[in-house]
Amino acid sequence: MNIRKNILLCFVALTLPCLLSFCSGNSNNGNHSTVTDPNDMIASVSPVYGKTTTQGTTQTIRFTLKDEVEIDSAVLSIDSRRIARIDTSGYKYKIGKNHPTGRLVYKITTYKDTLSDSRSGEFMVMAPPPVLYGHTVVKVYPHDANAYTQGLLWHDGHLYESTGLEGQSSLRKVDLQRGTSIQKIDLDEHFFGEGLALLNGKLYQLTWQNNKGFVYDLKTFEKLDEFDYNGEGWGLTSDGRHLYMSDGSENIYVLDPETFKRLRTIQVCTDNSLINYVNEMEWIEGEIWANVYTTNTIIRIDPQTGAVTGVIDMSGLLQESDITPTTDVLNGIAYDEKTKRIFVTGKNWNKLFEIKVHPQPTTESQD
Repeated sequence: MNIRKNILLCFVALTLPCLLSFCSGNSNNGNHSTVTDPNDMIASVSPVYGKTTTQGTTQTIRFTLKDEVEIDSAVLSIDSRRIARIDTSGYKYKIGKNHPTGRLVYKITTYKDTLSDSRSGEFMVMAPPPVLYGHTVVKVYPHDANAYTQGLLWHDGHLYESTGLEGQSSLRKVDLQRGTSIQKIDLDEHFFGEGLALLNGKLYQLTWQNNKGFVYDLKTFEKLDEFDYNGEGWGLTSDGRHLYMSDGSENIYVLDPETFKRLRTIQVCTDNSLINYVNEMEWIEGEIWANVYTTNTIIRIDPQTGAVTGVIDMSGLLQESDITPTTDVLNGIAYDEKTKRIFVTGKNWNKLFEIKVHPQPTTESQD
């Protein structure tokens, strides 16, 4: 009898806490569980890599929670900037017509008591379809066929040119009519000259993989300063206040001309993709015109958004008789702001062309 009594007492002692817990409602009964791990809140976010949208639309950003998780709040941030509170029904993010193009990275952070959980996602903001342009040659000028053109600009009646290749790189002031240098300095043989820009009476010249740029006096070509940068140097231009630098990717960096600090990054984008190999650039009437390396194309870029607003077909400039084994790709755009003339040339080309551009007829207009 005592043995049975002891067994019964042991059973009650073991099961009573569970029974009391069940009866008192401490069980979740299918409700949300207590979060103890900050990685236990967010199950997924959307959209994710591969999703595209267009300027002038709205993109809904959502997240889901893991099973039986309850949170206090959630916050949406874009490019490290807090946008709004968000819940699982989503947030409608308005993408205006002047919204920057390219990759947009967002983050959703959830909070529960002292814990938080974050997940990131991204999508692409594309530009509307660009206008397609053709060109007409107005006049042809001679160009030094030994000049591997990397930068080109027009100022006060002359061309200024930066040439590349190690051991052949230079900075030149060029007579338009004759195509010859009237002022020239050579870079040290280990430098590969690249883009060129004029700002506040100074010439700024990049180098390719040397991570070094030079600042010269416009009149004397005296070297005034040097500056360093990360990555490669490709194209360079100026809006009269800042420098705009490309590095062969889809990015154009807005630089402070005094400190050379990157102030902003522009992602160059069409209606279907980012554009890599943005090369020599020129500022023309509020736009950036840029060569796309290895192509016969010049693109017109909105410097505020990165959207490619126009694509100019430049094929057919050189004749067969102009082409030699050293003739390379189209590269070099210069703009005479006073007369509105546009000049283009290429690496080791024997000619420089004054051109006009015009919209190509559309299928509808041809009908």
